[in-house]
Amino acid sequence: MRYPSDQKARAKQAILQAGARALRTKGFNGIGVDGLAASAGVTSGAFYSNFSNKEALLEEVIETCLGEPFVDSESGSLAERQQRLKEWLAMYISAYHRADPSSGCVMPTLSADVARSNPQIRSAYERKMLELVRKMSNFLDGAGPDREKRAWSVIAMMVGAIAISRAMPDGEEAGQVLDSALQTAIALIAPK
Repeated sequence: MRYPSDQKARAKQAILQAGARALRTKGFNGIGVDGLAASAGVTSGAFYSNFSNKEALLEEVIETCLGEPFVDSESGSLAERQQRLKEWLAMYISAYHRADPSSGCVMPTLSADVARSNPQIRSAYERKMLELVRKMSNFLDGAGPDREKRAWSVIAMMVGAIAISRAMPDGEEAGQVLDSALQTAIALIAPK
């Protein structure tokens, strides 16, 4: 029986997507290869035919998912781009994102795991973060170095707000973390 020519690529993509969800939910050390394979509906052998080990999957997750789906359009006026950024930040720094780590951003869920990983994964993380900072700085008022500093601040607020609020019980205080971070992040887009 012949398999379609794109079968291997589709299988790898399915493992990557399911693995990303599982890693976001359980963390790197909270799930093994067998669990990652099962989450994708494949055997461990199929996992290993696409990724040499769990670290290779983590690196691919970082390469594929970090910074996605950022509002990445430089079309329109600066005011229009800033409005899109504000809308995106409101979706990112939200109770919905807080409640659903499996489909949310990898930065709040996997940054600590990346910090404990090998240099190759950390380099991939750094490269993707620098790309995100560059993209975000194009949405901010001001000169180059100032915009980059503010982009770093906005990203740190985004990630920190989600991570901190997830660590807290549901309730008013967790909501206050999100509200405060969102207001401050929006103020950094076009400071007065």
